[in-house]
Amino acid sequence: MYTDFGENLKRIRKKLHLSQEQLGQKCGVSGAAISKYESGAAYPSLEIALALAQLLNVSLDTLFSTEPRNSVSVSGLTEEQAEIILQLTEQFRTQNIRKTEQFAGEQYELIGKIVSRLISHTS
Repeated sequence: MYTDFGENLKRIRKKLHLSQEQLGQKCGVSGAAISKYESGAAYPSLEIALALAQLLNVSLDTLFSTEPRNSVSVSGLTEEQAEIILQLTEQFRTQNIRKTEQFAGEQYELIGKIVSRLISHTS
C-alpha cells in the first residue's frame, strides 16, 4: 500500500536521533507500534499519522512518499522565506533549461535577499 512509509518514518526518526520508544511516547503509541510501522507490518491510523508528521515536522506527503524525494519542505519558514526559496528554485530551473553556467541578475537579487534576511535574523 504505502511501500516507502516505514522507510521514510525510520529515516526521519533516526535523523532526529529519536528511538522508537521515544517517538511512540511523544505520539501516544508504544515503541513496538513504531517498529511495526517501520517494518510495514502495520500502518497508523490517520490520527496517529498526523501526530507523527507534526512531531517529525514533515508533511503527510513526505511520510507516505507522495512528494518527490528531492523536494524541499518549507515547513517552519515564514511566508517571505518560503517565497524566496521558491523563487530561487525557479531561477535555477530556468538556468538549467537555458544551459547557462552564469547566474542571472535575478538570482543575484534573490541571493542578496537571503543574505539580508540571515543577517537581520542574527543581529
